This record gives sequence, structure tokens and C-alpha cells, in this order.
Amino acid sequence: MEISQSVAHASVGAGGDLDRLTCPSSSASLNSTEICMEPNERTPLLSSSVSSQASPTLTAPGFYTKECLNWRTIGLLVMFTAGLSVATYLLWRETTDFVEMGYRLSLTQHDIWSGVRLEGQALLEAGSVVNVYVTHTASEECSENCAQLLHTLQNEHLGELPYNFLMAGDCEAYEARGWRYVSSYGRLPQESSLVLAFVGDFSVRLPSSCQLEMAEALLRESQRRKKLQPGYQLYALRNVSRGERDADALQHQLRHWPAYVGQQKVK
Repeated sequence: MEISQSVAHASVGAGGDLDRLTCPSSSASLNSTEICMEPNERTPLLSSSVSSQASPTLTAPGFYTKECLNWRTIGLLVMFTAGLSVATYLLWRETTDFVEMGYRLSLTQHDIWSGVRLEGQALLEAGSVVNVYVTHTASEECSENCAQLLHTLQNEHLGELPYNFLMAGDCEAYEARGWRYVSSYGRLPQESSLVLAFVGDFSVRLPSSCQLEMAEALLRESQRRKKLQPGYQLYALRNVSRGERDADALQHQLRHWPAYVGQQKVK
């Protein structure tokens, strides 16, 4: 293979600068190299040209890696926000206000506040609940952190509290044994009865208005879910081991409720 080389001819002026550039136009073979220098140029352009071409190759990977990490971070934040939103929605569903039903019931379900397991307990007879017994816990009251007070009562009781639902001073209803399991009052017809309890001692004074509203809303919601028969009977439940005036103020209030039929004494 013939290799020829083209030579650039330039004349140098008085000041030593290049003032004329000649790039021969003669034909060259495939591997010929031709370098032209501009007038007054002292340094060839080859090194800077190579550097400028190589530069993007060296910096591009870092640029794309950083951009990729940014998108991954944004994606993780979006996933975290979506998960938090779903969790908040599910929690809201667990403590639903039934305003659309004509009443307000803020109900905290058992698994949210209680760590006591109820598997193996006797079950209520579905569709056969015709009795409602209303009493109080005869304990201190609460207006906040009521779940903590209920935990204390559970420890004293050595297990789940004997009620189906509790109405606390924070205007929340708490599910204990709920609509599924019977209460632990042996002298009551357990399979066909719900037991509601106001958190506090109401032998002398009444529960708060929001506690009374929660109890009425629970009765309506029980009927809506068909967990309580429409012709149910309501009783004031007295624990005479605490005295004959146990839950006395509460019992006087319950007399004005439509389904009230009397009182039931237990020990």
C-alpha cells in the first residue's frame, strides 16, 4: 500500500508569526494526514479537539447516574406518600362517623386499641340479640388517652373487659367483645345480649352528653347491621357488690329511653 504525506507550507513574517498558510490540494492515499494552521496560530488544534471530543464521554456517566438517583428518590417518596395515604384512609374507615345515617358514631375497633386476643370465646347468636344491658365501669374517667385507661382496666380484670362496647369521655366508642363475642356476665342471657358500659363512675352524676349520644348511636348502628333486633329490651345493670346505689344516676337517665324495661342486678 502506498503511503504519501501532504506537507503544509507556510512563510514566516518579520515578527516570527505565520502570515500565510498553504494546504496542498494534491491527492493523498487513504491514510494520509493533513494539518492546516491558521495565520498567527502558534499551537495546533489537535489536542484541544481531542480533549473536547473525549470530555462528554467522561462526564456523561456521572450526569446520568445522578439523574437516575434523583428519579429513584422521587419514586420512593411517591410510594411512601401513597402508602401513608392508604393507611390513613383505612384508619379513618375503622373510626367512621355515620353522619349519613342520621347519627354520629366514632367507633374504635378492638384490634386498634386492645392487645387481648378473643379467639375461642363464646359467640353471640347472630340475629337473636334482643337484650341490651347498660352499666358503668365504676372507675376513674378520661377525656383523653382513654385507650391507656382501658388498658389499665384490662390489667385489673386479667383479660378482656366483660363488655361488648364502652363509651369513653373522649367521645369515642371502643369495641371490646363487639358484635361477635358474648359478655362475661354469667347471670345474663349471654348469647342474646349486648352489654354497654360508660367509662367512669355514674352513681351520683350523669355521663357526658357525647357519651350518651355514643350509646344511642351504637344501638342504632347495631340495628342497622342486624346485630340487634328491632323489638329489643333495655335494662340498667347494677353491680350490687358495690352498693345498692351503684349506677343510680345512670339508671334514672335510662328510664327515659324508649326501649327501657327495668333494671337487672348482678354481683
